[in-house]
Amino acid sequence: MTTDSASSRGPNGALDRLPPVQTFQNVLVSPAANRDSPGAAWSQFDTQVHARLFRRGRLVCKTPALDVAPEEIREDPVIFASVYEDHFGHLTAETVPRLPQSLAEHGDLPIIFTRMKSDTSNARSRMFRSVMDWLHIPENQIEIIEKPTLFREVHVAAQGEHLDGPKTPPDYLELLEHRIAANLRPRTPRGVAFVTRAGLEHKMGAHAAERYLVSCLRELGVRIVYPEVLTLREQMRIYARAKHLVFSEGSAVHGRQLLGRIDQTISILRRRRQSNMARGQMGPRCAALTHVPCFGGALHVTNRYGAKLHYAMKSFYQIDTLHAYFAELGIGLAQIWRQDKYRQIRDQDVLNWVFAMYDPQIEPWLSPANDDAYLLDQFGPLYLGHIRDQAAAIIKARKVAQR
Repeated sequence: MTTDSASSRGPNGALDRLPPVQTFQNVLVSPAANRDSPGAAWSQFDTQVHARLFRRGRLVCKTPALDVAPEEIREDPVIFASVYEDHFGHLTAETVPRLPQSLAEHGDLPIIFTRMKSDTSNARSRMFRSVMDWLHIPENQIEIIEKPTLFREVHVAAQGEHLDGPKTPPDYLELLEHRIAANLRPRTPRGVAFVTRAGLEHKMGAHAAERYLVSCLRELGVRIVYPEVLTLREQMRIYARAKHLVFSEGSAVHGRQLLGRIDQTISILRRRRQSNMARGQMGPRCAALTHVPCFGGALHVTNRYGAKLHYAMKSFYQIDTLHAYFAELGIGLAQIWRQDKYRQIRDQDVLNWVFAMYDPQIEPWLSPANDDAYLLDQFGPLYLGHIRDQAAAIIKARKVAQR
């Protein structure tokens, strides 16, 4: 049985314009099979919409396979968030969007997350804690469900926005801005900030020679942001204070979803062909949004199902487009760019990436399942034929080490 709650009102009437928070009775909640099946057995599951998980405009939430009796019964009402996430992008883009409305209407209730069955950490990551702190959610309000539990009353809000979904409604942004208003002092955005992936491991994917781009931009007075070495609050302050916020395409973009509307431009340097990452979420938050068409091809491997591992691929810049984009921001990148130095660093990055991807200890979901020729045959069309033999030798040596 479900009911709709509309007794509270949010800032500027936002709660009246969003789908109402739903209230379910007698919900069995168990550890999650995966992030697509968060573990809540909503009544008449297949007919539910807002309580289930959306991604890219489609319902992906699957009926949980619950064939066990509850080990505990809870009489106190709770808020359901989703599966506990240790992935920054999924947490900020898929789970956080349920919380501002839930908290606006039922702010004092416990917030429950389900633990994934594959997660044996029995802990909360520093990243997770920092996101909850940003939203002013105390640790003692959060519970992670480790065993099948029957809840007599569960409140769940629709996702105010979702991963690569349609345009974020202003009503959701009003609630988010109201929640985080005390976190940032008003300040006129100034300057250019570049959020880079150059500090990440090669297996996590990046543009080849991004560290050379970073060195050039730093020389030209651009603020360089390595989000992985900053606290979340430091990241948010930098993002909010930049007039031009430029991202290397990746999960750090989703960090901007923890902020509301700011008079700034947001640009994303494409690492994938025709990618429009977070277009519906970034556009309503800024004065102008650009997905810079600087993708100049990529090296990639495939998994055991034959699917390209897009998130781990080594991408390349379309140099003229890159220079033209920064020129529009008043940054004279082309004037100091040395193509010979770029190529030298690019080639070394490619070889380092091959070394990382063929590490015998690499995570199973990143381990290349393709044959050697599949990857090596990509070198010629990308004008990398001169290092093909070196890459082949690295692959051979790594495979020998695996035996």
